[in-house]
Amino acid sequence: MKKIILSFCMAACILTACKDKNEFTLTGTFENSNYNGTFVYLKQINPDFSVSDVIDSVIVDNSRFEFKDIAQDVPAVHLIVINESVMPATFIGEKGKIEMNFDSKMKPTVKGTALNDKYQHFETERINLIEQIYFVRNKYSEIKEAGNLSSEQFRELDKLFKQLWEDLENVIFNYIKSNITNNIGKWLLGSESSLYLKDSKLKELLSLTSADFRNIKSIQLWEKQIDAREATAIGKPFVNVKGLNFNDKEVSLSDYAGKGKIILIDFWASWCGPCIREMQDLIAVYQQYRNKGFEIVGISLDIEKESWKKMTDDLKITWPQFSNVKGWEEEAAAAYGVNSIPHAVLIDKGGIIIERGLSVDALKFKLEELFGSK
Repeated sequence: MKKIILSFCMAACILTACKDKNEFTLTGTFENSNYNGTFVYLKQINPDFSVSDVIDSVIVDNSRFEFKDIAQDVPAVHLIVINESVMPATFIGEKGKIEMNFDSKMKPTVKGTALNDKYQHFETERINLIEQIYFVRNKYSEIKEAGNLSSEQFRELDKLFKQLWEDLENVIFNYIKSNITNNIGKWLLGSESSLYLKDSKLKELLSLTSADFRNIKSIQLWEKQIDAREATAIGKPFVNVKGLNFNDKEVSLSDYAGKGKIILIDFWASWCGPCIREMQDLIAVYQQYRNKGFEIVGISLDIEKESWKKMTDDLKITWPQFSNVKGWEEEAAAAYGVNSIPHAVLIDKGGIIIERGLSVDALKFKLEELFGSK
């Protein structure tokens, strides 16, 4: 009889342990009562970086909400979704009691378990550096708009910007690397955080992941883009690409590059706001240097020829352009590993790539070096 009772006790303990092994409770609070009566939704980031359907929902009461005893196989990245005007808040579903607090600006902080405490420390560092980067950008914009941006000021601000960016890159890289074997590190590597990392660091992180991870479609696309950027890195010969102009005539980059002129490839699109905002400055640079041996070749990532043509006419762009009107499926973008626009590639007179990712101001000061300021 004692053995039977003992067996039942052991079984009960095992079942309880299994039940409690990966359960968490999340308690959220708001500084004010604006969200009382509002639904809060719990979602999860899937292994392929998509977002799950709603796991659970609760209503905010007395500036508080709670998701209780949520079970999962392993700690995963979760999202708290409130409404479209509030960015989803992130936490890690680790066993234990987790607290999430929203300040008056709806900025969340999370604490309560080891993984969440470390994640919050990382987020604090990351956001602090991003805010410093924006401060430098804003200062740069103010000086430029006032018409006082000298080459010395540009280089000073550019140096500070690059240092802050490198610090941010190191914070993101080190945190991902320390979590590369769990869902947190994989999610950050697969998310927009990777946009802050150099290809060499991305490759190092990818080498630490499993074959299953590298078989995810978006990761495979990344690896192709990294390979393409390495093939078109500074110091490499330009890669020839082709497309059609507005008259449906085939145009090749080789019609211009490697023929004794400095060539800028300008990847852009009519739907790209940042591209449009800098276009007048780029036109001014073009007019200043076109008769000195400088040419621009535009490659559009539009999907409609009419939109591309209309924006070209509206902006009064006169340099040669071509496109296959395939949007992000554009072969030229794939050949250069372009994953955001505007993106500029500068090629010297002999066809060697000398700069990538230039802003218009960086291009202006680079051309001053190459041609002289007069």
